[in-house]
Amino acid sequence: MASWTFLSNHAHVLLCLAENPDHRLHDLAERVGITERGVQLILADLIADGYVERERVGRRNHYTIHPEGRLRHPLEAHHRVAELVAALGPKRR
Repeated sequence: MASWTFLSNHAHVLLCLAENPDHRLHDLAERVGITERGVQLILADLIADGYVERERVGRRNHYTIHPEGRLRHPLEAHHRVAELVAALGPKRR
């Protein structure tokens, strides 16, 4: 894998959740290429800042992305999460 990418791991986790809101920590960690602990910390950030909501469903978690959230960096702050997901997220059939 390349030594750097254009998107952060936060963006990668968000895009994985857009693809499947029922991903387990293990699945997310494997897809993004980081540890499960890393995914936990990223999810905590995304949840604390209102980008994602976690709902317990049985023994699993279901994640809901809030598409109205604005991207955090000043260069992208005029864009919303929905735009990121539409541009780079799962392909719609």
